[in-house]
Amino acid sequence: MTKTLRDQLYQALKQSIVEKRLEPGLVLLEGNIATLFGISRSPVRQTLSQLHEERYICRFEGRGYLVGAAPVDIVRRSLSERDFKQSGDAPKVDRTVAWRAHIDSVEHDIVLCSIKGAFELNELKLSKSLNVSRTVTHQILLYLQSIGLVEKTKYNSWSVVPLDDRRLHNLYEARRQLEPYMIERAAKNMPEGMIERYIERLEHAARSYPDIEGELLDELENDLHHSAVSLGDNQEVMNMLRRTHPILLVSKHLLGRVLKLPDQDPFFNEHLWIFEKIRQQQPALAGKALASHLNRSESKVLARLINFRESGEVEIPPYLR
Repeated sequence: MTKTLRDQLYQALKQSIVEKRLEPGLVLLEGNIATLFGISRSPVRQTLSQLHEERYICRFEGRGYLVGAAPVDIVRRSLSERDFKQSGDAPKVDRTVAWRAHIDSVEHDIVLCSIKGAFELNELKLSKSLNVSRTVTHQILLYLQSIGLVEKTKYNSWSVVPLDDRRLHNLYEARRQLEPYMIERAAKNMPEGMIERYIERLEHAARSYPDIEGELLDELENDLHHSAVSLGDNQEVMNMLRRTHPILLVSKHLLGRVLKLPDQDPFFNEHLWIFEKIRQQQPALAGKALASHLNRSESKVLARLINFRESGEVEIPPYLR
């Protein structure tokens, strides 16, 4: 499981206390720790509060903490890398995974709400709801903006882009213009072993269906619509396709999570047909097969959209209104 920024910091501090690299009585200050790890004070403050509750540290003169539950002496010094080094590594937390740890839950809420209509998103309320820093919150929102789920409206407010029938059609139209071109290019660059892995995964899923997890459907969708297509080697087109990502998110967050899986597999045979054409070194036919797949896919996704819009229930999170 991906660890949040606070989880990582908590583990680093706790381990150094337990292993006596941070000696009893050592003064711990928010600013010193934040600077050393290169993070904001908010996760530091939360981590120190948790360590205090667990009696690894105690309060000190209202401006910091001391290592230990009841130390006799007070040790004043600045923390340094050697207090946290393990096998020569400098102290650090992975800032990338700090925001990625929250992506699925926030993305899920916003996708479901976007199907229902227009909503405003308050950045400060999202930060408080997730109990993370504004920096982490902003990274989450920039990612959601990059895949077409939200748009910035003013200083700390964003809007959820409604996923109505018209927008869904426009997103599919964009993919129909771009993806066949990219898969034709990709077919000329795709290693044979990669093609075989894609086909094997699809055949295994087809044999197991419907006894599969919804997450596997998302992975198989990304095999074709992201990983394979990206081998077309045109980053500008991939950037355009990134904005059409809500198409894939409808199925990701509905099938197997909100709606039951369809009686028949949703796309395995169509994906297999495309990869078979690639394996046969017929890029033009692979492009045509992908265009046909997108045409059929639109009607299926639209039906799910309408079904959920009319009968699905959404618990609106506090950061949306």
